[in-house]
Amino acid sequence: MKLRTKITLLTSLLLIGILLCVDIAVYSLFIKSATQNAGEMLLSKWEPVIEQGESMSTEAQDVLLYKSLTEDTLIRISIPGSVRTITNGADFDLNEVPVTDNRTKGTKLLQKDDERILMVYIPVETASGDMGGFEIAEKMDDLETNLNILVTILTSTTFGAVLLCMLGGSMLSRTVVRPITSSIRTMREIERSLAFMKISYKGKNRDELYEMTETFNRMMERLEESFWNQQQFVSDASHELNTTLMIIEGYSNMLRRWGAHDKKVQEEAVKSIYEETKRMRIMTQQLLNLASSQQGGQFTPESVNLIQTCKLVIAHFSQLSTRKIILHSKEKDNVIQADHSKIKQLLIILLDNALKYSTAPVELHLTKQEEYVQFIIKDYGIGIPQGEVKQVFERFYRIDSSRHRKTGGTGLGLPIAKSIVEEHHGEIRIESHEGAGTEVIVKLPTALSIRNT
Repeated sequence: MKLRTKITLLTSLLLIGILLCVDIAVYSLFIKSATQNAGEMLLSKWEPVIEQGESMSTEAQDVLLYKSLTEDTLIRISIPGSVRTITNGADFDLNEVPVTDNRTKGTKLLQKDDERILMVYIPVETASGDMGGFEIAEKMDDLETNLNILVTILTSTTFGAVLLCMLGGSMLSRTVVRPITSSIRTMREIERSLAFMKISYKGKNRDELYEMTETFNRMMERLEESFWNQQQFVSDASHELNTTLMIIEGYSNMLRRWGAHDKKVQEEAVKSIYEETKRMRIMTQQLLNLASSQQGGQFTPESVNLIQTCKLVIAHFSQLSTRKIILHSKEKDNVIQADHSKIKQLLIILLDNALKYSTAPVELHLTKQEEYVQFIIKDYGIGIPQGEVKQVFERFYRIDSSRHRKTGGTGLGLPIAKSIVEEHHGEIRIESHEGAGTEVIVKLPTALSIRNT
């Protein structure tokens, strides 16, 4: 069953249920009100007659009551020791109705042979002090007629309301389902054409349908962006690998032609082939690291002493370079919950960049707050143009003025660093001025929250 049909049926059934409850309530209230009004009229008619006959003899009293009777009225008089009935040709009796035995006036509606009979009770006190009563019963022919009219009106209005409800439910369901139908058409078109498309929504209100459409459109934007990023990534990776392979091929040909007779050519070719092969290996490993971090690879949180880790990484660079890395920290121990190997990799990437693009000593400032730690890696090198600071986190992005192939950069270090920081729910940003140096600021939480894998 389609959603539109379900909405129409549910709204119709709901309204039918409400209307039935209202009809029953109206019917019951009408009977109660009509009975109460008719009872008051009977009492107001017969109370003066009964008071007038209290001082008369029984025979005279019966004559008085008989004269006041109509064809559809019956009186039953009950006094201690006797019960008598007075009627003027009424076609019903009260033989099966128990005699009322109370001291207050009252009204009740009887159902007898598919007819409604209204009976009122008027208590009286006899000359001897005993209590008796007059029970006046009257057929409610007018009530039956009015009830039939009421049932006809309620049935007609209910039927008309149901038809209007079905029409309104159909219009409502069409309005509700329209964006969903549009989404289905768009999804089918996307499936058929493999193109990224959005849903157009003409509604003016920011309701749930608007939110659903906006969510779908945002999802399509992210998918499209992700798709083109992937395409760009594959293109950039292919270009980088192809460039390296072309260099290796060129030097291999040069080595094959002249290397056997020219020692200088041989040394140059072997050195270049080695450097490009090394660069290809590094880039391939970085690609694997980047893919692993973005796809939620292995993550092992543990207690990491940042002071010791920084000293370990600085010692590593001291064996490879004569450049100084100066650590500034007021704390002796600075422990956080993190993946030790990835924090070490993060420091290596950032310090390696700082050393590549500067000649002065590199500074590493480490501070701790209550909920996070911050370290700043500062170099006094060539810096980054202001307009390109945000782009350095893009894969394979290199600044032409400084990041030539001779530096060995692949354009993957900072994207990997950003992925590592995001894995730890931290923040990374760069502040740089061309010709004045660069600061990389990293904030990491001290207590690692639960990580979704």
